[in-house]
Formats: sequence, structure tokens, C-alpha cells
Amino acid sequence: MVRLKAAVAAGAVGGLWALNKRLEAGGRAAAGLGGEARRFRWRNHTLAYSVAGEGEPLLLVHGVYAGASSLEFRENFEELSGSFRVYALDLLGCGLSEKPGLRYEPEDVAAQVEDFVNEEVGAGVHLVASSLTAALVVPAAVRSPKLFKKLVLVCPTGYGTLDRPSGRVGDTILGLFRAPILGDTLYHALVSRVGIRYYLEKMAYHEPAHVTDDVVEDYHRAGHGPGSKHFPASFVAGKLNLGVADLWPRVPHKSLLCWGQEAETVPLSDLGNFARNNPRSEPRVFRDAALLPYVERAATFNEEVRRFLSG
Repeated sequence: MVRLKAAVAAGAVGGLWALNKRLEAGGRAAAGLGGEARRFRWRNHTLAYSVAGEGEPLLLVHGVYAGASSLEFRENFEELSGSFRVYALDLLGCGLSEKPGLRYEPEDVAAQVEDFVNEEVGAGVHLVASSLTAALVVPAAVRSPKLFKKLVLVCPTGYGTLDRPSGRVGDTILGLFRAPILGDTLYHALVSRVGIRYYLEKMAYHEPAHVTDDVVEDYHRAGHGPGSKHFPASFVAGKLNLGVADLWPRVPHKSLLCWGQEAETVPLSDLGNFARNNPRSEPRVFRDAALLPYVERAATFNEEVRRFLSG
């Protein structure tokens, strides 16, 4: 009986290992933004980005979650490239960029954006960043103000949301995700089509009709492939949390604060904290939108950004 139970357990573990390997090999996100696909070498790793258009440089940096990539800006990249030289970056661990097995920290995101602008784009770039990423770029804006011209921050965290270190609980969660078999299984459940659809319909979007099968498939492809779990694991474990209360008032750039009126995970009440603590910021609230007003209200968002950056 003992041998039978051991054999069953070994078979289950082996089955999970085989399943995880099949899912891990599920492919990478297709280059769907258009423009020219390029690569940038950053600290011995390769970052992918797309570029199109002419004019003042504008950098788009996606949010942080499982399946994140620059495809998040599918409704903005081509439209804004009619007025700007638009760059859309896949952060390390996301999309078509390399996905090393690192323990990611807030400074990793700030440094990527800072170095990418400094070495690949040039000073004076406008920046659009979303949710947690919008908070993670604030240190770069403070210490290297000449690299940036104007900021557009969409539902930024850091004032009441995702603003505290996760401590030992986070260490435990991260340890679970980094475990070879159990961690892979947890992650693949998170980035299953069912899991992705739930996140998009319940948290990211206000209108579920925007969550089409094609959209789910894009996120699903972006969330798979060797090494895909490590960046989201750091996020889920709270290791990318960053409070910006001491930094945000020191940001010298004119900033547009964009919020979906129906956002819940980063509630509209957080907007007041940002607007009150930096007089160079302008709030914009988009009706019938949640965390992604640049998708759900794309035409209005694109026009607001164009007006703000060109004004």
C-alpha cells in the first residue's frame, strides 16, 4: 500500500511537471502593434520594443500583471504615431522581452525606463505609464528630470494602493511561486484563459464586452513561455510595491493623471492624493472605464493625450 501511494504521488508530480512544460512552451506574444520591431540590450538582457511615427518622442510603458505586454496599447500606438515618434516597450520579464528568473524589485523598472530613454530614445521624451508601472517610474523622473518632458500616468498606485512592502508574507508567496513544480502549477492556473478572463472582466475593464476571445488570447500568449512566471510572481508577492508619497511632490514635470471612473483596485479616491500633492498635475476622469481608459475610451484618451502633450 505504501509503495502504491508513493507511485501515485510520483505519477501526479510527473504529470504536473509534464503539463507545466507543455504550458511553458505555449509560445510568446505575437508582435501585434505594428511599426518597426527592435531590440535593446539592457544589463546583459534583451528588451523588445516597437517604434513608429515622427515628431517628439513618446514612450508607452505597460502595467504590471500576469500576461502584461505592450499589446496593452493596441488602441493607442498607431493613432498616436500620427503625431509623435512612439516607442512601446516590453519590460524585462514581459511580452517579447527576455524573461530571466530574477527576483524583481521596484528599481528594476525605474532603471529600465531611465536607461532606455537615455541610451535609445534621447532626453525630452513624453511618458505614458499605467497603474503600478506609473508609480515605479516616479523615482526615475525625480532623479533624472531632464530625460522626461511631460508625464501621463494612468491609475497610478503608491498613494494608498500597493504602497507598502509585503514583508514575510510576501516572501512566503514568492517562495511558493518560485518552487519548480508547485510554483509553475500555481502560475499556469493564474494565466489560464479562465483566470485571465476573470481578471480582465472583474478588475481591468468596466465593460465586459471589451474582453473578446482575441484579447484573452493575446494576454494568454504573452503570459506563457520560458521564464514567464518570475516577473508576475514578484508582483503577486508584493515585491514591486512602492510608496510615492515622499517622491511625487518632487516630480517637476507637468503630469496628466488619467483615471477610469469605475476603477476599483486603484479607486478614484486615490486620484485626490496625487492631485493635491503636486500642483503641476492635471486630473482627467474617464466615464464608463476602469483601469484601462486608454482601451475602453481610446478615442477620447488619445485626443486628451495629444492635446496635453502638444499644448
